[in-house]
Amino acid sequence: MYHTPWTSVPSDRLKPSRPSSSQSNTKGKGKGKNTNVPQEAKSSDVRRLEALLSALNDTQTLKKDPKGGCYCQAREHSLSTYTSICRNCGLILCEINQPNYACPHCLASLIPGNQRESLISRLQAQLDETIAKEIAARERAIEAARQQAGAFPTLSGAAPSATLAAPRPQVPQTRKVLSLDSKTKKVLVSSYTSTPASSRPASRSETEIEEERAAAVVRVPPPSAEVVFTKSRVDPIRPWANLRDGSPMYVAPHVAEVGSSSSSTRKGKQKKGKGKEAANL
Repeated sequence: MYHTPWTSVPSDRLKPSRPSSSQSNTKGKGKGKNTNVPQEAKSSDVRRLEALLSALNDTQTLKKDPKGGCYCQAREHSLSTYTSICRNCGLILCEINQPNYACPHCLASLIPGNQRESLISRLQAQLDETIAKEIAARERAIEAARQQAGAFPTLSGAAPSATLAAPRPQVPQTRKVLSLDSKTKKVLVSSYTSTPASSRPASRSETEIEEERAAAVVRVPPPSAEVVFTKSRVDPIRPWANLRDGSPMYVAPHVAEVGSSSSSTRKGKQKKGKGKEAANL
């Protein structure tokens, strides 16, 4: 019997199917999508510390606060925890005046060169502590959600999984309500449809809320450069008179007030005299 180079099994004659390039590309794209884990949004404290650190690391030019700073001298706002006073002009600084900007009055640097590195290390430690606290709070919330779902609690050494079971997509639900009309005595059928939360308009982001809060902050403007003075001469007899509001005028009391005051003093004297007579008796 004649034998072909391949074996006698019919399946050996079939060529192996190779996946097309389009299928391999789609698979590769799918794997790449799975590996990209969405990062969680940063809190306002973390963003504020990161922005302050990046501004302090940029030591090329000394910039002035574009919003003008604040001249309340810690009367309207709390005292700054980073730079409480300008070492050049002595201006008291509140928390609105950031250390990365120049002094709003004399435009001098608020942080000397030898203290900049210590402040940067302090801010970095504060940033690390804030991130660690937020991660711990997030893990506690995940563990509490797992326990409420009925999952077995994880051990102390094992890190809890950051992803829970994906929730089912919400579908609009329609409910029918039967009611009886009191006048016509007929049955009315009314339907109500509840929209899912995903289809509702999204709320404002944290950045928009922070921008609104920053815009609502009241900044005390600098004092006027014009010196207020009076052109009239000081009276040597009354040097304490206020000459800004015009010439002072004497207002005499009313006659009724004078009579009532004199009668009240007389009555007081009579009462005192009667008291002395009773004591002598």
